[in-house]
This record gives sequence, C-alpha cells and structure tokens, in this order.
Amino acid sequence: MIHNTATINLKSVNTTHDKEGSLIAFGIAEFYYRSKEGVVTDEIPFRSKGAPAVVINEQGEGVHGTAEGYLDLVVDNRGEYKEKIATFVIRNFISTQPINELTQVSKNSHSPETPDFVKELLEDNVTSTNEDLDEEPPF
Repeated sequence: MIHNTATINLKSVNTTHDKEGSLIAFGIAEFYYRSKEGVVTDEIPFRSKGAPAVVINEQGEGVHGTAEGYLDLVVDNRGEYKEKIATFVIRNFISTQPINELTQVSKNSHSPETPDFVKELLEDNVTSTNEDLDEEPPF
C-alpha cells in the first residue's frame, strides 16, 4: 500500500451502501502538485467507507479538504496489455477552506522603527559597567 495525505477538492460524490448497511462514498477528487510548469491539477477516482464516507456525503461536491488514505492499484486486463488503475481510498477526511493566495512577508515590512526611548534604554544597559563580571553567579 502507498499511504498518502493530500489536499483535495471533491468534484463529484456518489453514495451507495454495502451488504452490512455501511455508507460508501465514491467519485472524482482533484488534487494539486508542483512541476516544472508550475502548479498542476490532476484528477483521481476515490472511494471511502464508514465514518469518512458520512463526512464526505454531508459536505457534498466542491468541498476542499485534507484526506488520508492509500492508493489502491487494480489491474485491468485489456487483452494484449494490462492497465493499472489507481483509486484513492480515503480513511480520514477533514474539510477545510481553500488557500486562495499565499503571501510572503519580510520580517521588517511590518515592524515599526524602534522608538528613541527604547534605544536609550538599550544603550544604557549595554554600556553600563556597574556590574562586576568576575563575580560568581548568584545561583
């Protein structure tokens, strides 16, 4: 199994029940990754069962979230060649808001100029020689 944690967008959500009555949610999920061309969007089929399926069913289509699970590879025998089809099996799903814009801020862009009285206090503390540095620490 290939374990994975990904931020996904649920493009389609369908539901059914198994023989025991557990909810099964399945559909198409959209995920993003970086490549040489920049941010790339790709789709993968997903399925989930039980508690994560209930959360996905309640949230519906178009929801962004963080999904934990694994990739299930199924071999499809197509005559002369075999095709591997990947499905993302979701074991845990938490809905989140999408990050629309990332902004990097430098450290000094929001910090105001140091006030004069603070500079004076710092200079007084640094230049004062009232302390005897050869003294043993009090502890």
